[in-house]
Amino acid sequence: MKSNAGFVGFDGTENKRTFLALAEVKKAAGIEGDLNILVRRPHGRALSMVAKFNRLYGVKVFVSNNADKEKWAKTGIKIEGGYDDFFEASDFLMVGTPGDEELPYVEAGLAHGCFVSLMGGADRPELLKGLEESKKIPITDELKADFAREFFFGLENYEMFLKAKPRLVQCTSCNTTGLSRLALAARPLGLTAVLGNIDRRHGDPHTVVKASPSAIEFGKGAGHQGTDAGTVFEEIKFSIRASKVPTTVPHTNFLNLVFKGSVTPAQLVEQYAKTREVVVMPYQDEGKKHSWTSEILEAFLSGIERPISPEIYELIVSDAIIPFKLGDYTVLQTVSMVEQMSIAVPNHVESYLISAGYPAADVHSLVDKTLGILHGIWPDKLST
Repeated sequence: MKSNAGFVGFDGTENKRTFLALAEVKKAAGIEGDLNILVRRPHGRALSMVAKFNRLYGVKVFVSNNADKEKWAKTGIKIEGGYDDFFEASDFLMVGTPGDEELPYVEAGLAHGCFVSLMGGADRPELLKGLEESKKIPITDELKADFAREFFFGLENYEMFLKAKPRLVQCTSCNTTGLSRLALAARPLGLTAVLGNIDRRHGDPHTVVKASPSAIEFGKGAGHQGTDAGTVFEEIKFSIRASKVPTTVPHTNFLNLVFKGSVTPAQLVEQYAKTREVVVMPYQDEGKKHSWTSEILEAFLSGIERPISPEIYELIVSDAIIPFKLGDYTVLQTVSMVEQMSIAVPNHVESYLISAGYPAADVHSLVDKTLGILHGIWPDKLST
């Protein structure tokens, strides 16, 4: 099996993590082929990432603009070719550009026969509209179906996507990934709806100092996160408000899970603990409380060893669940933490494995074992 993987926006927040994870999983799966990146100007971050990728795995570098080729050559980086060469050399394409910048890369990827994987922030209707207006590639019924299909969340729909053989998929975003893992865990207990608020991480170390800690922007209506998760779990209703909080810690979800019948917090914790890529963090630990997001991160990461770096791939949920009985329904009020930079990465990697035709039976265990992703109850009841 051989499949060359190409990355656009290779040094972006999620994509530079996806590159490293995909390289490890690709090797573990025995899939041959190159790792390609498309570069623009040789600024410092790009240079350092290329050097890191080359040191760890070896990477083939292509330039978007031939005018920058000489600049890159002066840094000692070997350039394999130009813009069209990159797409011609790639079987799989991970598009990790900022929002509204995906169209030319999607168009070029499809034109060269690449399997295109989009991150959660892409706007598929707008992309399809742009493709139709440019008329550079034929818009077949099959391609329209790819643009209309549910979001890719491999833990639930890998086999369906594998059978569909799409040319393009859109992976769930970080928060949609978190919602989807919650739904996957809670569904066997009779989950009917997920309601609540996401405190979105809306700051970086270089920007959050410029904002007041009380400057929280709350959403007017339901955000896309619940709508996107609802394409995967159609039997569950989602209504999720997303508020922007100027903090650098992961997104924190305050969600009400609504169940038909009687469900206890202990039952939900048990479901969480046996669901892949979900870790339960006890609130009480021999008298110590894990009630601060920053402290939870430190506690979790201090004992975790990853094959590459200490990324948080798991959805971290607290066992501080508040039950509320409402007629024939039970509402369980929950708190969970989503790491924006890395939680969606395993799903990105599984989209690559779909493109390579990797069998569904072993895919999740391969990814979790290779990346060291855990599930269970922290600290001593964890497994991959």
